Amino acid sequence: MGQDPRRGVSQAERVKLLSTVDILEPLGTEEIALLSQRTPERSFDKGEMVYLARDASDVLYILVKGRIRLYDVVVGQEFTFDVIGAGTIFGESSLAGRAHPEYAQALEPALVSLLDLNTFWQLVRQNPEMNERVMKILVTRSWMNRSRMTDIAVKEVPARLASLLLDLVQSEGLVTREGYYKVASHYTHEHLGSMIGVTRGSVTRAFGTLQDSESVVLLRRHIYVTDLATLNRLAVEG
Repeated sequence: MGQDPRRGVSQAERVKLLSTVDILEPLGTEEIALLSQRTPERSFDKGEMVYLARDASDVLYILVKGRIRLYDVVVGQEFTFDVIGAGTIFGESSLAGRAHPEYAQALEPALVSLLDLNTFWQLVRQNPEMNERVMKILVTRSWMNRSRMTDIAVKEVPARLASLLLDLVQSEGLVTREGYYKVASHYTHEHLGSMIGVTRGSVTRAFGTLQDSESVVLLRRHIYVTDLATLNRLAVEG
């Protein structure tokens, strides 16, 4: 069970956090404050499940704090579709009245807002831009999943890893003083392997190949892309 979701989180902080959610940006401060009061929240410990595959739901999930892994189990092997950060919606299958096709698991302590579907559709009617933002997120997520599946089907492991690292740089990359790109979040080799359909050992060997090309460096458990052009070439040629 999750902990008390309101513990240590003030109303002002909840409003501030919700204001960073992409789909809620069209709303004014007063609307977000009202939404915060009407929208329950739950906290999840690291490793705790937010929902299971094939569960049905009548809410849209908004990740307010932390990171969530979306994955399924295929032929006994976990395959990670996405790792999402704060300010992101998930569990969107509920919008179509369908059960969740994936598992959602907290990779670190997380705070999740549960947006009732009736409230969501009411907001969309009042703010049509919200619907446009949701559609953009869903189309982008679908494209990334299809692209990753194509990589698994046709590319060697180093090229798959290179493609994944390019995606991570685009979604959460930070530029260092040296001009390198740092992947902000920490990913274990096991997590990365589940995102490209290989074992942890295969990821370790693929990292060796990328490091030999001098396109990436692993430093203090973080990934740094030191040569974006070379990494892109390895991803394309793989």
